[in-house]
Amino acid sequence: MREKLEKKILERPAELNRHQAYAEWLNENGDPKGKLIDLQIAMESSSLSREKRFELECDEHDLLQEHGREWLGVTAEFLLMHPEKPGTFEMKPGCGVWWWRGWIHGLQLDQLTLKLTKLLLQSKETKLFRKLILTEPVNASCDYLHEWGLLDHIKEIDLSYGRITDKGALTLAADRSLKKLDSVDLTGNQLTAEGLDALRKTFPKALLDDQNPIIIRRDDVDWENEK
Repeated sequence: MREKLEKKILERPAELNRHQAYAEWLNENGDPKGKLIDLQIAMESSSLSREKRFELECDEHDLLQEHGREWLGVTAEFLLMHPEKPGTFEMKPGCGVWWWRGWIHGLQLDQLTLKLTKLLLQSKETKLFRKLILTEPVNASCDYLHEWGLLDHIKEIDLSYGRITDKGALTLAADRSLKKLDSVDLTGNQLTAEGLDALRKTFPKALLDDQNPIIIRRDDVDWENEK
């Protein structure tokens, strides 16, 4: 039943009722992730009072402290200070995780390795993974993103303030999947006209400026109302 409900969510992740049905089944079967999903759905409401939102955030924090290590699955090795210790949920410096309805939605990583790239593509915990922030991106990060198809699975990527040169920009520009992303932040890297021109050819209509910030965004996204 779990697999069936998860499959329905992955088919149409925007449908709230599928997440609610999954949470209900988890709660009925004593799985604390059901409560996490309920809390995170409740926090999506814009009408919550400050006090109520704080209460929900505290409950979410307590759940993650107790069960977050388990819910990170194989990614815990790369995110946590003590991944081998059950019940610990202390993030490494430069790392972070964003949850959405009980799923890993975004990650901030101190580095992107070949092993981690493969896990992000294969792990069931990251099936709804959409946003990636690299604390200190380098040209090798661009190679992993391109060669292993990770760009096919995310919508936003922040590669700002790293050591990416024109070599990395050319690698990204050669990846057709880059066009499918909603945004790419390359602010504060070591790009020259060569790298910027290559990105312009890939994004002829993109909001790309020679000056910082260098943020590429698709021109068909309503960024005023995008959440």
